[in-house]
Amino acid sequence: MKPLHALGAALIVVMWGLNFTVIRFGLDEFPPFTFAAWRFLLVALPILFIPRPNLSWSLLAGIGCFMFGGQFVFLFFAMQAGLPPGLTSVLVQLQGPLTVVLAALFLREHATGRQWLGLAVAAIGVLLIARSVDGSVGVFAVFLALMSALTWAAGNLFFRAARGASLFAVTAWSSVVPVVPLVVAAMLLDGPNAMLAPIIAPTWKGWFVLFYTVAPVMWLGYLIWGTLLRTYPAAKVGPISLLVPCFALVFASLLVGEPVGGLRLAGIVIVLGGVALGLFASIRRLR
Repeated sequence: MKPLHALGAALIVVMWGLNFTVIRFGLDEFPPFTFAAWRFLLVALPILFIPRPNLSWSLLAGIGCFMFGGQFVFLFFAMQAGLPPGLTSVLVQLQGPLTVVLAALFLREHATGRQWLGLAVAAIGVLLIARSVDGSVGVFAVFLALMSALTWAAGNLFFRAARGASLFAVTAWSSVVPVVPLVVAAMLLDGPNAMLAPIIAPTWKGWFVLFYTVAPVMWLGYLIWGTLLRTYPAAKVGPISLLVPCFALVFASLLVGEPVGGLRLAGIVIVLGGVALGLFASIRRLR
């Protein structure tokens, strides 16, 4: 991986790791549908200034429905149901191995044995981290987080197909797709007052959360992520996201007091080892 791309991957890991704790703060301010509706409404604002990319609406809908709408709606409801930020990040980042599996099934993109081994080792580390999280968590909340991972993985395949298009434009225009159903759902289920709260009862915390989850996480983050997906095979890019739970757990520990214990630390080390194994295998394959 080129140095600039490696730097971008590291930035994604930090930004998306912090994002889980920021989302936890955001759910204290907004109900899930309202939070998601405002997030994607703001993400889609640049369509007023930039032309639609030369992509079919079906491709934009695939990105918007799976990578954006599905991923974050499931994630928000999982955290609203009681999943702490660290555990949520662990489960959602299983999209890395799921991306490789879906790419092999639907794109016939075959990974090497060492790449699969690296993914398996990293997945074991993720499971160790998940087992280390204390507290009772409902099975339905865990299911929602896993659905978030699956829809993100499916969205990765659509995002890779957006070759030659401006990634910033793709992010903005594909975000238009989930806005209308999310606004309707927020108005019906959360109520007009909740939906309009950022305007009629704004708070600095609420708008900070919206800004952070839109500008760094969506606009910049998916610009970098899409560049990596279009430049390298899914087997090389997917494992990078498994580093996100490591940083998410650190941020959650520092900001909301989620503990980081011995078993969790062991899981982090195993995740790092699996990611390193998979990345080195990918680099060797590309030589």
